[in-house]
Amino acid sequence: MREVSALHPRLQEKIRIWQEQCRKNGLKIGIGECLRTAAEQDALYAQGRTKPGSIVTNAKGSTYSSQHQWGVAVDFYRNDGKGAYNQADGFFDKAGALAKTVGLGWGGDWKSPVDKPHLYLPDWGSTPAVLKKQYQTPENFMKTWKSQPAFATNQTYVATAPCYLRVSAGAKSTNTVLYGTLSRTLKKKCKNKQGFAVFKKKQTFRLMKTKQVGNNIWGRMKSGYWVPLVYQEKTRAVLQKK
Repeated sequence: MREVSALHPRLQEKIRIWQEQCRKNGLKIGIGECLRTAAEQDALYAQGRTKPGSIVTNAKGSTYSSQHQWGVAVDFYRNDGKGAYNQADGFFDKAGALAKTVGLGWGGDWKSPVDKPHLYLPDWGSTPAVLKKQYQTPENFMKTWKSQPAFATNQTYVATAPCYLRVSAGAKSTNTVLYGTLSRTLKKKCKNKQGFAVFKKKQTFRLMKTKQVGNNIWGRMKSGYWVPLVYQEKTRAVLQKK
């Protein structure tokens, strides 16, 4: 399937941003494989084994072992007429480097197999192992997408509930930011609660990056600190109306 709209909402947004970066850098890319069913993955696994052709994957569809089955990966190709997978001029290295700047994982960094036309959301690692342990099946995972809105980076958001600022994405208390370490600007947007920084309701922030931890989505502000965008199935920030 080559429908980007079938992928995880955050992957769709990152692909859009990455495509624009590629365009600005003169890289003409096309979108190849997106979401795959178990049957499609098993048919691909059979190639080079029980069917003609070369082996192209070690992931069995029946065991949900491909990121494509979970909707968190996409394959791309060069679309400039010089050969879909021609790497002579470093095309895929350049496109992969740009993908990493918008928060995507790149198969070109893998040791085995090296998969330069492959991009993915890195939140759950470079394999579906974490997703399989947490959700068992792609269908269970996809049911959570409806409650997780896509957040656009480089946009201004408004906090709909007070929340602790974090040094890194996640709810661990060891990540909590000390109020006294904040800049004067951030102190105005935060309360001092037991020495920690509590970002106040209705305060605005610039969203620079997102990361999913479990079922929660965290956003990094321009200051470098993190706030919960979706926490315990509740949306904690909305796009500022212009």
